[in-house]
Amino acid sequence: METLTIDPKQADLRGMIERGTLLHGHLGPYLVAGIRMGLLALRQLESPGYFGLRAESEAGRTTPLSCLNDGVQIGSGCTAGKGNLHIVGEGGPRVRFITDDGRAVTIELRPEVVSSFRDSDTIAKARELETVPEEELFEWTTSSP
Repeated sequence: METLTIDPKQADLRGMIERGTLLHGHLGPYLVAGIRMGLLALRQLESPGYFGLRAESEAGRTTPLSCLNDGVQIGSGCTAGKGNLHIVGEGGPRVRFITDDGRAVTIELRPEVVSSFRDSDTIAKARELETVPEEELFEWTTSSP
């Protein structure tokens, strides 16, 4: 069986956002943040995505925060259907990505970014997130086995 890979250094973010919008049903900032979070995880872990990796999301099942989960699926290739995306709580916009060999990165949306989503035009905010530097969007920590 041939499997897909994601090269986070060469990823077509705009194309991924379009595919994410088709999966999710609409464009929004949490969707874009989740896609970028997945790509950051792949880069940090030097992973090709889809397999050999799992994501444990604390974004829960309540919108709009849970929209992050659909973005994570697009950006990392971890999916609920394959069983390598797990919703582990309602803790916030934080996802831990773990490779099969135990390397991990935990990525969280910065609180000021989350605050900026309130009372904003969701489409304009989503488009803005396409170009914001990762360091301004996220905090992350890595760990090894």
